[in-house]
Amino acid sequence: MLVMNATEARANFSMLLKRVETDGAAIIKRSNGRSFRITIEEPENISPLASAKPVLGNVPIDEVLEAVRESRERM
Repeated sequence: MLVMNATEARANFSMLLKRVETDGAAIIKRSNGRSFRITIEEPENISPLASAKPVLGNVPIDEVLEAVRESRERM
């Protein structure tokens, strides 16, 4: 695990973040003795459809809503 002092971390912040991505964590130590762990925050339950591109078509909204209602009734 990477350990840096605060001055080094400030000067090399981009490199620090890249190392955290590969190693999972890093420690930054201050001159007063306190230390801080930097870790990656995993996204919270992002829907796989969030990055889906919409399909453009000429289907009226009423037909789409009816299809959704029908599929929900089947469940």
